[in-house]
Amino acid sequence: MSAETSVARQEQRGPSRRIAVVTVVVLFVTWLVDYIDRLVITLALPEIGAEFGAGETLQGLVLTSFFVTYALFQIPGGILADSWGAKRTMLVAAAGWSVFTAACGLARGLWSMIVIRAVFGVFQGIFPAASIKAISERTTRAQRMTANGAMSASNPLGSAIAPVVAAPLILALGWRGAFFAAAVLGVLMVLVLWRGLPRRLTPAEAGTADEQDAGLPEQVPPRQALRLLRSSVMWRFTLMFCGFNIIGWGLVSWVPSFLRETKGVSLTGAGLLSGVPWVGAAISMVLGGVIFDRWMRGNHRRVVVPVMLVTAVLLLLMVQADSAVEFVAWETCGTLVMYLAYMQIFGLPLRMLPARYAGVGGGMVNFGGQFAGAISPFVMGALAEAFSYEVAFTFLVVGAVIAIVGALVTPQTPEAFRAALGRHVQESTT
Repeated sequence: MSAETSVARQEQRGPSRRIAVVTVVVLFVTWLVDYIDRLVITLALPEIGAEFGAGETLQGLVLTSFFVTYALFQIPGGILADSWGAKRTMLVAAAGWSVFTAACGLARGLWSMIVIRAVFGVFQGIFPAASIKAISERTTRAQRMTANGAMSASNPLGSAIAPVVAAPLILALGWRGAFFAAAVLGVLMVLVLWRGLPRRLTPAEAGTADEQDAGLPEQVPPRQALRLLRSSVMWRFTLMFCGFNIIGWGLVSWVPSFLRETKGVSLTGAGLLSGVPWVGAAISMVLGGVIFDRWMRGNHRRVVVPVMLVTAVLLLLMVQADSAVEFVAWETCGTLVMYLAYMQIFGLPLRMLPARYAGVGGGMVNFGGQFAGAISPFVMGALAEAFSYEVAFTFLVVGAVIAIVGALVTPQTPEAFRAALGRHVQESTT
């Protein structure tokens, strides 16, 4: 390599690093607001249920109405981001979900709340794949796993912050006023995205790690992007993430109500205790990404299978807990262990996919996780009402089993993944 080339690359690293850092910060904060707007309802469910005369099964249906549309719009969101642009897609998503966060505070009955939450899910559903696309456009391939891991850490941290923010809002403003206040955060986030998200990297700034993408269009027509849906290997990662998130969404959705109604914890106390396990999960997610990058890159099965087995055991110990503190302690141990596997499940396909297909690819994998959100809250609500909360939380072990099955049928190395995926990507570029 000549001295001139070396100097040129050094000059490129400066702007590319700054763009990557600013992008991660902006999207991290956006995801935190996303989770606050999304999860206010988990603290407000007992009040909503009491006002609308809805038991746990119907309360679970309110939660599920969001996740059904949220899951269904993951892949359309990826297609929209790949063909229309990530930034424009995210702006529409954030503006739309802010409007319907406020609309939740205007619901006049159970069915109007279900409809509002379903439309809210549409706008939140097109956001995740667009954020993944935005990361891919603003990082080099070498930076991508770290950047996605840092951005994704906002998800469990958002699950920790949301109940802490929601509880005082509900106490001060009532459950309707809490939705109005959360909507204001969403509007502010639209402005931050509009003005704060950096430009995309140029091919020169992206460096030689992305040279296989050189000369190809940055945006992919929807018809070509859809060909990625033929890839069975992508759907196997979808299955694995579905199992993982059956556990995650089940815990996020029902622990606050369980603590309040079964353990006698106050609204504020439930908000604080509900957040503790997700702080640990955020730390664990980052740690798991480091472990994957340094030692386990060649075989994610070695991480996912034992992690999910231990998680299942910890969930069963959680179910047997006598006190709220003991329950949350076991839950925290479970999330700490479980999120060690997050990047092995979600990160490998995103690292290997060309940036042009990050939207659709991310949407496919995330569809599995959000489909789990459509299943878990409703099934758990029905089990809690028909039997007990203990039976409902035992159901989460099913998620661990599904994740293990997914790990056993997915490619175990980047080379195997590329070989399985290559035909579909090549078709999509012709």
